[in-house]
Amino acid sequence: MLNLANQITIFELDKEINELTLSHEFVLFDLFESFIDLKSLIPLSFYQDYYHHLGRERTFPLEGMIKAILIADLIGISSTTLLLHFIRMSHEFRDFLRFPRTPHKSRFTRFKLQFYDHINDMFHHLVDYTDIYAHSTDKKLANILVTDITGFELYVKENNPKFYQQLLKASKTFAKVYPNEKFDPEKHAQSRMPKTSAANPDAKFTYLNGHFGYYRKSIISTNGFGLIRDINFINSNNDLVEDLSPKEIKDLYDSKSLIPSLETYFHLHPTHNYDYFLGDSAFDADDNYAYLHNRKIMPIIPLNPRNSSNLPQPSISNGLPMCPYNPELPMKFTGFIYASNRADRAQYICPKRTKKMIKGVNHIFLDCDNPCTDAPHGRIKNITINHNYRFYSAMSRDSEEWIELYKIRTVSERTIHQLKSFINLNDSKVRNTMTLQANVLLAGIAQLVAFLILYHSKLAKGPLAIRTLIS
Repeated sequence: MLNLANQITIFELDKEINELTLSHEFVLFDLFESFIDLKSLIPLSFYQDYYHHLGRERTFPLEGMIKAILIADLIGISSTTLLLHFIRMSHEFRDFLRFPRTPHKSRFTRFKLQFYDHINDMFHHLVDYTDIYAHSTDKKLANILVTDITGFELYVKENNPKFYQQLLKASKTFAKVYPNEKFDPEKHAQSRMPKTSAANPDAKFTYLNGHFGYYRKSIISTNGFGLIRDINFINSNNDLVEDLSPKEIKDLYDSKSLIPSLETYFHLHPTHNYDYFLGDSAFDADDNYAYLHNRKIMPIIPLNPRNSSNLPQPSISNGLPMCPYNPELPMKFTGFIYASNRADRAQYICPKRTKKMIKGVNHIFLDCDNPCTDAPHGRIKNITINHNYRFYSAMSRDSEEWIELYKIRTVSERTIHQLKSFINLNDSKVRNTMTLQANVLLAGIAQLVAFLILYHSKLAKGPLAIRTLIS
């Protein structure tokens, strides 16, 4: 029986599953047949579209196509070619799939492309289906939503390290010929990287996991023990400029991607509720706090030091920012700033800043003997409507409870690693966006199916976990 008194993690089942699969060659097939009613997990529309697409009976049943892909994910089959060899050599596997013969390799690719929307629907159906079992397993952790940004690398020439090294070599050569202290060869080489891959415009130039690459970016959400709750593919529009560091671009983009992702998730799963949201400092943005507050979800997000200034901060009086060195002198309101990539802001400028017309041209002057900034035109303060939510959180960031909750956030990183190990990105060499996304969704389905097997079979004697079933 499951030990429900212990906190659950989704990654500790390796030993139990490994012993089961090694004890009998085909025990995983038996577990699947005994505890997974695949027909109840596949939406009816998927059946209708699959069997009516050709107007005749299919040689390879829908359940068999899905089971073949899930088993490949769970036991670590790294490519469709290897999966076909497995099917060809094992009549037990063919019987399990109800395949009369080995299908052609292209059948799996066409399956993912033609029925991508149905695969997506099946994933979200399983998310709803497993929610009650997640709460039964560990109610506290099931009420925690953990979100992280990741990217899935596409097999394009720009991801070859040699592509960047050629640009870097040219930039270093230029720096030697035309010496300039302000010239940074690395940033110059990065700025010359194309914004998208020539072969696939969905593979966008992104700074991720400590290096540059061409990724399909995604927001992955799990609960507190790592059970995947959402996979949301997002478009990256990061414009890399030489004066802006890659980390600053990443923070700006990550902070603005959370709300659309969560809105989509809660629209698809309106009955899901959470007590806490856990995210890293990339989500430290005013509007994110306000959104979570309106959702009645407590944010557990550390402050991002890059969002804070070392300059003396203006005090607030009657809703107006005051001069940092003269708390009785209000700053001047100049209007609102509207931008598509961040929150709307009210802009205030230094009260000692003046504008004069000289020979038909406006000139700005700063009449201050002790300025609070080195900027020639004085201090500017932009205030978002939801500014206070960020600093006045319901739980103190230095409290023991906050610290212990934030430690749980790492489960999302382990889930992302698990998904990537399922789809074997380094070996699969996927170029097509839809195929890659289908692979990721099917990897999510594989994790949820494995969770159901372990839950219903009562195999885990200790904390529950799902392994890459059996790498």
